[in-house]
Amino acid sequence: MNPKFGLLKKDYRISRNMFLTWGAAVILALIGGIALSAYWSQPAGTLPVIILIGLLHFIFAPVFMLGLLNIEAKTQLWLYTPRRGIELIFSKFAVIFTYQLILQMVLTIYTAINLFWFGRQVYDQIGMRLFLEAIILLNILILLFGFYLNSWLTFLWTVYHSMKNVAKLVRWITVIGIVIAYNMVESLLLSATPLRDFLFQYQINVVSDASLSYQDQQWRAVLEPAQIPVIPLLWYLLLFTILVTAAARLLERKVEV
Repeated sequence: MNPKFGLLKKDYRISRNMFLTWGAAVILALIGGIALSAYWSQPAGTLPVIILIGLLHFIFAPVFMLGLLNIEAKTQLWLYTPRRGIELIFSKFAVIFTYQLILQMVLTIYTAINLFWFGRQVYDQIGMRLFLEAIILLNILILLFGFYLNSWLTFLWTVYHSMKNVAKLVRWITVIGIVIAYNMVESLLLSATPLRDFLFQYQINVVSDASLSYQDQQWRAVLEPAQIPVIPLLWYLLLFTILVTAAARLLERKVEV
């Protein structure tokens, strides 16, 4: 067997139960949303469920990655593997990407069912073409943002565990200090009007704002477009590359947890 496929198979095996648990919880929430909305005769009641599950998808990747890394920390397998750090990380990223893609497809189908069938009387009708354009873009943005957070989680985790000879308090101070320092620098840069104007000069419109409106004893789901800047996405992609590369280098030091 190709070693890379063996690595993927191992990561799928150790993460299967976590995914099944998360997936079952999501499906139960989606079914419960329709069931309660039908019981109360308020089809728009599924909108909060869609928003909540959508928001959870933003943190799915880092939460799942943390679980996988902690499993590795218990087994110490990376101490004996000949694989490069970047391969170990991207194997887990590939597994998480597959899982998240499945979950987002489920949510997409659920949203379409509510928009065009179950809640068609109370959801703003945007047309199939606009729906497909919006849902594809939103799914891509959720994946990108989730894996951006994932890169931070992976980097900070490797930083923490690379300091095995340092007191835990100092480790935590270092990790928190990195986060605070980055946010301070980013806020300082964004406070400069010319730079802020440059970053936000190119934007795309996507139907992503959703709210509830009560009219004639009936809740209605209102869908509105929102603007998303393009240039910051490129910066986050670059930062993702830097963080993952740094995490891989730290992982290759074969640090024992």
